[in-house]
Amino acid sequence: MTDDKIPQAPYQGLAPIYDYVMRHVDYEEWVDYVHSLIEQFAPDTEHVADLACGTGNISLELKRLGYEVTGVDLSAAMLRVANGKAGSEAGMEFVQRDLRELEGLGPFDAVVCMYDSFNYMLEPADLDEALASIASIIHPGGLFVFDVCTQRNSLRHFRDMRDKEIGPGFSYERHSVYDSDTRLQSNHFQIHYEEGDVVLEETHVQRIYPVASIAKHVKASVFDLLDAFDGFTLNEGTEDSDRIHFVLRAPTSEN
Repeated sequence: MTDDKIPQAPYQGLAPIYDYVMRHVDYEEWVDYVHSLIEQFAPDTEHVADLACGTGNISLELKRLGYEVTGVDLSAAMLRVANGKAGSEAGMEFVQRDLRELEGLGPFDAVVCMYDSFNYMLEPADLDEALASIASIIHPGGLFVFDVCTQRNSLRHFRDMRDKEIGPGFSYERHSVYDSDTRLQSNHFQIHYEEGDVVLEETHVQRIYPVASIAKHVKASVFDLLDAFDGFTLNEGTEDSDRIHFVLRAPTSEN
């Protein structure tokens, strides 16, 4: 195996094997939960934007439930995989955008941003920009649902986690580190593809915000904070949760 490591942007080298690496995730369970929130808070929803959609797993499950879906992601490599899986599926499209630069899309009845993608907003200003950008693409009174990971989750699972695996035509090693002082979680990948005998290297960084900090930024935005649930439940989300789902409503035209 070559010793040369080729740096990649986040998800650029990982994209072709992302679904293999994440095959343990029950996306149907994720979307059934989100669907239940939409049914509870915005039952007339028809068109949903799936932000940070990656390879389209959430988007495809939303389409399965009958929604018209627009998947949005920053990574062109991930979107290539998503488009390949969706094919010519009617009522679906994928577009490349930054969460902070969504103006001109939509408007949508509801917007979702799943699998702790909001934790990639590394600075408080990024949170504010993303919330303002997302508000601009939702119909008045529409719903925004997103989830974040908590420090408890990072300390339990990613303080200093290493794993490696061999898959069909590739192998990878991952080293995850959580720094409780900076509240930054880093996930470093080395991916060896047998074809071409190349090793690609990329690092993903997330900030693990205090729950109260996320709530503060939401309340400072135009959104109304409807609730913050312990992951996949209707119980109150707290610092003792591993994951919290925030449910927000966009301002109505009268606001």
